Amino acid sequence: MKKLSYTRLLNETIAIYEKNGSLEAYQFMKEHAENVTGNKAQLYNFQYSLAAASDLKEEALNLMKEAILDHGYWYEYEYLQQDEDLNSIRSFEDFQKLVELCKTREEVAKKEAEPKLTLLNGGMSKDKPVLMALHGDQENAEMTSLVWSRPATQNHSLAFPQSSQIQFSDAYEWEDVEKGVQEIENHAKALTANTFLIGGFSAGCRVALKAMIDGRISPTGFIFVAPWLPEIDEWKEAITSLQNLKISGYIICGDQDDDCLEGSKALSDLLEEKGIAHELKIISGLDHEYPEAFNEWLQRALQFISNKE
Repeated sequence: MKKLSYTRLLNETIAIYEKNGSLEAYQFMKEHAENVTGNKAQLYNFQYSLAAASDLKEEALNLMKEAILDHGYWYEYEYLQQDEDLNSIRSFEDFQKLVELCKTREEVAKKEAEPKLTLLNGGMSKDKPVLMALHGDQENAEMTSLVWSRPATQNHSLAFPQSSQIQFSDAYEWEDVEKGVQEIENHAKALTANTFLIGGFSAGCRVALKAMIDGRISPTGFIFVAPWLPEIDEWKEAITSLQNLKISGYIICGDQDDDCLEGSKALSDLLEEKGIAHELKIISGLDHEYPEAFNEWLQRALQFISNKE
């Protein structure tokens, strides 16, 4: 069996849960959780939630204690109070104590959260093109850097923004799009390179596209992976503004990605209509995740954009 990526593990666990129930999903997640690199707090969350949903009460509580007490993680107070998967353990005093501890940690974390930018490959230089890549929801800059730091990007200065909108331990989101656009604009202003590309995964693409069509950033190209674009129809006219930029783009999406495939196609159609150079690559068998051979796809995307400059 090929090695699972973090995102593939989450996706497959959800698929098993929906098809065969919580117990089988829990067993699958428990078997593979230690073998992936990603947000450990999220992996614990899947495990204790699925254990609770399977009526494995003691196991669920022990996993929660391990995550929250031993590792110092925290989870959203509202989520812990409302998630139906946790109903079997909700009446336990230990559960309520853990929830209150999370509430305290959440308040501190949200008060202290601020936008960050991680720079790799030697930092900024006018002589090197910059590639800025935005994480998806419930992800972070470190996870994104591990995916985008490939041989294909070794000649680029790499910049990885991290949203100030924290959802739980080490998990950030872009729910407030306008706030995200402002943060990306501020990061872009700090870049000194002559060539600036923007990339992203899922909800990160939504923020990147909004920043472009609002004229808040002016990249020479974009690389979107599984772009989540719920407002694509509303942005139809605004996308015309991209005609004023000398810009080209590359869109990658899986044919099994129920959340993002239609949005990817709609964006491609709009770009085609506006005469904006781009390619849409739909990958067979791919769900909402990065393609396995992402380095090769990055090479193709960067070559395509370079040829259009």
